[in-house]
Amino acid sequence: MSLLDRPNLLSVAILGIVVLIAGTYGFLTYTQSPDLEHYRVDNDYDFGYDFDNPNDVLYLDEDLDEISGLSPWFGNDEMLAVQDEDGQVFVLNSRTGKIIHRVRFDKDNDYEGIARKDSMVYVLEQDGDLHRFILDYNVDEVEAEKIETPFSYRNDTEGIAYDERTNSLLIVPKEQELNPGENDYRHGIYSFSLESMTMVEQPAYYIDEFEIGQVIYGKRTRYEFKPSGVAVDPISGDIYVIASVGKIMIVIDRESEIKQIELLKESVFRQPEGIEFNLLGDLYISSEAKGGKAVLARYSRKQVTESKKEANE
Repeated sequence: MSLLDRPNLLSVAILGIVVLIAGTYGFLTYTQSPDLEHYRVDNDYDFGYDFDNPNDVLYLDEDLDEISGLSPWFGNDEMLAVQDEDGQVFVLNSRTGKIIHRVRFDKDNDYEGIARKDSMVYVLEQDGDLHRFILDYNVDEVEAEKIETPFSYRNDTEGIAYDERTNSLLIVPKEQELNPGENDYRHGIYSFSLESMTMVEQPAYYIDEFEIGQVIYGKRTRYEFKPSGVAVDPISGDIYVIASVGKIMIVIDRESEIKQIELLKESVFRQPEGIEFNLLGDLYISSEAKGGKAVLARYSRKQVTESKKEANE
């Protein structure tokens, strides 16, 4: 008699397999889980934020449950936001989380990021297309210009930021690189020039998963993550990348050297997607609701220590 003829025994066997798989996964997760949440890679680097104590954690309107990107607006207390599947840009009061204004720029689609240069707004679609328009408080609907890039859906572009130093947009794909090769453990940050309106198809910067693993685990081990947001520190010029898959934030310099790593608390960030600074250097991170409430967290920039001030004088 086979197991198929004995359904009770078959159910027990299936349950046993499920328990074994779950137990194995739990053991691996436990044995590979990092001991720390904060990793200062460069001893001379003065990380400006206390990730144990965000200054604000704001719960957002349900219209922003799928918030996917942030960008600074003109006031230090205002942020632009975009969400998946909704062709609108939201202006938020970043001190209260309330929606101040909204502008429809296109039909509903999969929008993953937003950046701004002056009054010109750039919204990033999942396939790498850019939608640009001038945002005006006096209108609630505009017609955006669509700009195609070398990216496609296979890349799943998730993050975008304006880089004033190079007058370009920095774009990060979540999945496949533009020119995928054997180094699938390297995640590129690509530069789209706003002068030539073209993009170099080789990364301007990159993050190596083995280098992250070396920092976190103390050995050459891959720490897998998938970028979901990028921002440029307006004061230091360093580049910040977050990932919802991996729950991590990485700070690199312009040589792609890792300066700081922060593991993000799932109790605060269920699905971190957006990251940005205001002009004062305060850091904002947004997270999709994912069964709870969407949040916007603010980390006020700490004062530079006296020793650092003296060293820089």
